[in-house]
Amino acid sequence: MSSFAKKHLLFAQNKHKKNKSKKEKQMDYFEEASSKLKKAGIASICIALAIITMINSCSIVQQRERGVKYVLGKVVGNVIQPGVTLHAPFVAKIKKYSIAPKTYDVAFSVDNGGAITKDMQTVGTSVTVKYAYDESRIMDIATRYGDSVVESAMKSNIIASVKEVVGQYSIYELVEKQAEVTEKVAKSILARMHDYPITISQTTITNWDWSDDFDRQIKETANRTQQVKQAEQEANIAAANAQKLVREAEAKKQAMQLDAEAQLIKAENEAKAKKAEADGIAYYNSKVAQNMAVQQQQWKHEEQMAYYEKWNGILVPQYVPLTASGGIVNIPPPPQTAR
Repeated sequence: MSSFAKKHLLFAQNKHKKNKSKKEKQMDYFEEASSKLKKAGIASICIALAIITMINSCSIVQQRERGVKYVLGKVVGNVIQPGVTLHAPFVAKIKKYSIAPKTYDVAFSVDNGGAITKDMQTVGTSVTVKYAYDESRIMDIATRYGDSVVESAMKSNIIASVKEVVGQYSIYELVEKQAEVTEKVAKSILARMHDYPITISQTTITNWDWSDDFDRQIKETANRTQQVKQAEQEANIAAANAQKLVREAEAKKQAMQLDAEAQLIKAENEAKAKKAEADGIAYYNSKVAQNMAVQQQQWKHEEQMAYYEKWNGILVPQYVPLTASGGIVNIPPPPQTAR
């Protein structure tokens, strides 16, 4: 082997030793890093497990909720009231039941699943029931019913109630008596859901629907009904006006009669007043005449008394002859003094 070849071989061996040393260092570094990561991972897993354990051993029941404890799938204890509850992790859990009001909607379509009236017309509508779980029967919900059972019963009983009640009416009656139908449906749903652990507070029925042909019939009937009602209203107004005129005529007649009677009474009263006045005047005149007669007699008496007082006791003849032939002329008595 030449010297050049020996040198080249020696150089290659030294280089290999250097490369092997670097790889060993890298392997040591990776082993150390892997060890640290394993330790950190184990710590993280422990922390995560601790957190999960804490979460699974604590439950919070809100104000409008009630809780039920399940241990390995079996109900244990009483209803849990609002607040924080501790329990065994993993083997026990708290299921929460809301007692807040909720709604359940059922829609009926004219084309599919609609209700049929007694005159064989299909109608559609939307029913909304507002209800809540009965707080006193939470255990029944947990052990016997559950959300799915209650909702399934609600759906089937709403459908049955609507179809039962709608079948009692014709389509025309249904149009006119929607409030009555709603009341009957609500009562039927209450009766059917009586045994379930819920309280129903309200039932509403909206969006009544029927076929297009019947819709046109309803509009035509409504127009005719409106025309009839308008004619009846106009007739009622005319009758009311006629009655008003009759009442006004009667009132005028009564007023005229009362006025005539008042005028007659007035005339009678005036006649009576005039007669009383005339009677009073006549009475006054008679009294005045009586007084004048008495006065004249008194005056005559006074004149005679005055005459007698002046008499000297000699009788004076009342006549003397004044004519040559012997005729006698009467001498009048002394004149009376005027009073």
